Amino acid sequence: MNILNEGCDLEERVRFADNLFNEALQDFENGQYKICSEKMNTAHKIYLLADKTEKISICLTFLGLTKYLSDRETYKSSLLLLEDARFLAQDVLGENAWGVSKWAFALIAMNEKNYIEALLYLNRAAYMVTDYPYILMRIYESLTFLNFKTKNYERAYECIAKAKELAESCNIKTAVDRINGIHKDLNESSEAVYTESLNKIERPQDASIPSDPLIALLKIARTISAEIDLDRLLTTIAEQTKFALKADRCTVFLIDRKNNELWSKVALGMQGHQEIRFPMDKGLAGHVAMTGETINIQNVYNDDRFNRDIDIQTGYKTSNILCMPIRNLKYEIIGVFQVINKYEGSFTDMDEDLLVTIGSSAGIALENNRLFETQQKMIEEQKKLFNGFIDTLAASIDARDKITAGHSMRVTLYSNILCQKAGIDKEHTETISQAAMLHDIGKIGIKDSVLQKKGKLTNEEYHHIQTHVKITHDILSKIAATSESFKDVVEIASSHHEKFNGQGYFRHQDGLSIPLGGRILAVADVFDAITSIRHYRDRMPIQDAIKIIREGADNHFDRRIVDLFLSVTCDKIIDVILSDSDVVLDLYSRKILEQHNLFELEKLINSPEQSDEDKKYIDTFNTFYIHNIERINVEE
Repeated sequence: MNILNEGCDLEERVRFADNLFNEALQDFENGQYKICSEKMNTAHKIYLLADKTEKISICLTFLGLTKYLSDRETYKSSLLLLEDARFLAQDVLGENAWGVSKWAFALIAMNEKNYIEALLYLNRAAYMVTDYPYILMRIYESLTFLNFKTKNYERAYECIAKAKELAESCNIKTAVDRINGIHKDLNESSEAVYTESLNKIERPQDASIPSDPLIALLKIARTISAEIDLDRLLTTIAEQTKFALKADRCTVFLIDRKNNELWSKVALGMQGHQEIRFPMDKGLAGHVAMTGETINIQNVYNDDRFNRDIDIQTGYKTSNILCMPIRNLKYEIIGVFQVINKYEGSFTDMDEDLLVTIGSSAGIALENNRLFETQQKMIEEQKKLFNGFIDTLAASIDARDKITAGHSMRVTLYSNILCQKAGIDKEHTETISQAAMLHDIGKIGIKDSVLQKKGKLTNEEYHHIQTHVKITHDILSKIAATSESFKDVVEIASSHHEKFNGQGYFRHQDGLSIPLGGRILAVADVFDAITSIRHYRDRMPIQDAIKIIREGADNHFDRRIVDLFLSVTCDKIIDVILSDSDVVLDLYSRKILEQHNLFELEKLINSPEQSDEDKKYIDTFNTFYIHNIERINVEE
């Protein structure tokens, strides 16, 4: 069977792609770049079908990286692939894909002898990659090499320890052996020089450290301009400043006006990432923040303003310091640079000029970051208000008819499960969720005598209640007039009664012309309707409900959505059914119910020969399924 064929189950194809992806990582480890590329290419095609954006980006990254590693002459075309991967990664909520992209750029930079640029990429990637231990291991392995080259031995040892731990957790023998070999070489080759470095600061001899101030400035401007995460931005500024001024350490302090303090999470060369805070009128950095002066001290122990306690506590010997304010476009002081121990001699006037220029770029970047965070907080507040508005609208329907209360929320929960099964990204899932919560808002325009009728509807009443979809469309369209992003919600919510065969309402859409969210809502809405109490009937037996969904494929529903829904394990179905009750699925019952999905449950119930385990499973399901009926009947 061709795994790329449309007739093949989507979930099965994704599992195949995941296995192929893991095999490709093993091929990459073994240096079989061509085979790795072929497998990543196939996995990439499957992830495209399943809309797995993160994996699509990572596959593209490996396609670009393996192309370069197989033929160094493909440098430019490989970078284009990596740029495409990076662009996709920026659209993913999580940072893993972005981190993998930075790792690939770093490997190419290392091969091109651009070690400082590689180090910058790798330090950021180490924070971002969390879900791919093999790649994180390779990141720390490269960080070990680069930190050793720049004589940052303490950091090199930290990185090799992490790489070793990850190599063992990945259980890839070649990686474990290689990391152990690096660790041994590191111990043997650095023992004497590492001991010496504790008492003497040496200038790294690596030719890749930029000696031209213009090149240093270009690198700094390029690398910090697009960074939006504050921790990584501070790290980038500190690292680039340290390398540009050929110093051992750099700290970037920011001013907290509210608490009248200086603070930083980034003090290069110090252990850990604990935040540093102290009053703004203390120390050299405080003096610079208060006065705006630049301090350049050749011998700090001859200056009374220097606090020796930190050196005593850490065992680090500070020789010279260059301390300078960071200003924004309004020339307001927003932070302080503190650069320590120039590798060769003392800080010069040229260093001061260079730091002033770096400070201009840094000040703009930090101010942009502050504005970005403020904007994000406003967006989050608006989103909370909007979601509250949606919940209020949904509650207005619940208030009109107690017996159907909770329907919109359950349809939303079922829809979220289907979105997760289909691999739909978070933004589209949120749109579908909003549509699910509002899909019945049009029932505001339906007469109470029809909406709450305890009996079968007449043809006239049935036609009247059908108009709720058009009313939903009209109400939500008024909201969409003020929000462009809400238009998809309108289309999805007002298509939940469309049928795959075109015989639904209100616009008689068919097949794939029905929005994906509408096709998802159709299954979720019908399943909740037939498995919930109504005025005119009790909850339908679960095997009959499953049969209606299954037999509706290609007729009422999109078969692919039906297949996804029937593959949902029964514990998740019970969670939704119990979502508005006081009953909670206990751990013991959950372990039982998670063993089978809805499709398998129907088979078990209809089987003429049920084993004791089958009966136990069915009884466990019905204990919670039937319990909810009894609870509602008692309330009535």
